[in-house]
Amino acid sequence: MDRRWTSRIEGTGRRVTRSAPTNEPQRPSQQGETRSMIKAKPFWFATLMCLALAPASQSQPIQEKRVSFTAGTSGATIQGALKGEQITDYLLGASAGQTMTVEFSTSNPAGYFNLMIGNDPAAIHIGSVAGNHYSGVLPSSGDYRIRVYLMRSAARRGESADYTLSVSIGGSTKPAPVTDDYADGLAGGPDWWQVAGVASNDTLNVRAGPGTGHEVIGQLANGDRVRNMGCRMNGQTKWCQVEIQGDMRVTGWAAGRYLSEAAAPGGSSAGHEARGTIPCATASGQPMGTCSFRVSRGSGGTASVWVALPGGGERYLDFREGQLVGSDPGTTASHTRNGDLNMVSINGTERYELPDAVLYGG
Repeated sequence: MDRRWTSRIEGTGRRVTRSAPTNEPQRPSQQGETRSMIKAKPFWFATLMCLALAPASQSQPIQEKRVSFTAGTSGATIQGALKGEQITDYLLGASAGQTMTVEFSTSNPAGYFNLMIGNDPAAIHIGSVAGNHYSGVLPSSGDYRIRVYLMRSAARRGESADYTLSVSIGGSTKPAPVTDDYADGLAGGPDWWQVAGVASNDTLNVRAGPGTGHEVIGQLANGDRVRNMGCRMNGQTKWCQVEIQGDMRVTGWAAGRYLSEAAAPGGSSAGHEARGTIPCATASGQPMGTCSFRVSRGSGGTASVWVALPGGGERYLDFREGQLVGSDPGTTASHTRNGDLNMVSINGTERYELPDAVLYGG
């Protein structure tokens, strides 16, 4: 209620009408209210636009999928679909200095991808800002995460999208450092390897580092040829750094037991391989028989030997400077000499006798 009273101002004949105090809040004038709203509109508009352009909220778990490349390739193409607040992360391993290229196309203009390093939430590429194409040199080795999503406004409306994601990884922008020599074993050795001994329905993993704890970045099949970039021992297993040829080269590590010396693509054999038979017994108490073998030699007693087992498969023996340094993962190997014979025992039951000529040639 607006109560008013009249008073006389001292020394004048004028009367002044004033509003009486009241506990009721006074409503702003219509004009003032309108001006306030006009002033606030840019702030609220910007806030709403930010919300509309944000990725969908993570009210449901993010689905993770591991990306691997088929043998002889340096990339993969994936087709998928999103609906509402669904988010999918694609993980793949890569090395520092390699070039990653990502292309993302979708049936919904509100679909985008972000690129992140491992579990770091800070994106190095934001699709809604920079577009659905990325090509750049990777700053570190390890996992990279490609996150595909619908913008928040589209997700809340329950929109859907079909998409195609293409990703490829190229070679380093500078030559990869070579450690521990080029090798048939670990020193000397060929310029090229050929994959051998892998089961017909399987492939050889190429990893980001020398060991099974590193991520798979590619795969090779029997007969594939790769450039030899050097080998090193990890425990009792030899790992070789290889370069996969192609339009976009990939460098990684593969288990040496599946790599056999080869000529360059289109070239002739270098002549460091041999085949034959050696005395062997594959069970405790069994008399010595013969087993076929093949060997890929380096220099000075460095050699990779594959012995064909009577029951199928092969036993791998890795020698360096005439000494046994490794065999198949999970086996226990011992090596003694008797004259020019190398006596090898595997798991206390298998026995193999290899003349020096197998390791050194001649």
